[in-house]
Amino acid sequence: MAELFDQAVFLKFLAALLAIFNPLYGIPIFLSMTDGYSAPERRRVAFIVTGTVIIVGLISVVIGEEILAVFGIDIPSFRIAGGLIIFGIGMSMLNASDRPKGDQMAAEEGHKKKENIAVVPLAIPLTIGPGTIAITIVYAHTLSDGAEVVTLGSAIVIACLIVGVGLLFADPIARLLGMTMINVITRVMALILVAVAIEMVLTGVFNSIDTHYPGLISGGSG
Repeated sequence: MAELFDQAVFLKFLAALLAIFNPLYGIPIFLSMTDGYSAPERRRVAFIVTGTVIIVGLISVVIGEEILAVFGIDIPSFRIAGGLIIFGIGMSMLNASDRPKGDQMAAEEGHKKKENIAVVPLAIPLTIGPGTIAITIVYAHTLSDGAEVVTLGSAIVIACLIVGVGLLFADPIARLLGMTMINVITRVMALILVAVAIEMVLTGVFNSIDTHYPGLISGGSG
């Protein structure tokens, strides 16, 4: 079991996922987009969002690298691109005084249409987007076959269940914490995201240099 489960990677990946998902950050969006829904309707939306995010996350773990291979993209390049995306997400969370305009537009459009907004846009891309998929593929590349599914899959399921619980109890949580506390937690999550993004970019740059110019870094340091 030790070969299939890497505790250090699991904890690091879970922390990164929770920072990206930021369950508290999604609560105001969820409440706005489901305004006027009955309690059973709101619960149904929460369950669909949770299930969708789990499925997309697991697909990223299992065949993410294969999809990159089809397009001829190597892991170092994708690590840099993913790091830049996550860095942008983190900075927008740090600088936002309120929900980003895109979130507000999605909320207004979803409420106006009164359609099934659980899959799009609540699950994709507001909960799981390019940043999550990128970091999932990068972490999967660091693990052996089988270990990636057990280690990262477990973290994805746990993180998604936490998001689901937050959505199910969105109304009382919002009343209990208030927007000020939610914003404070959002800023803390944003700092974690920025740190993860910088690490991804630096690692990607060093790996890319080592791939294209073998021995350059080690030779220079020697």
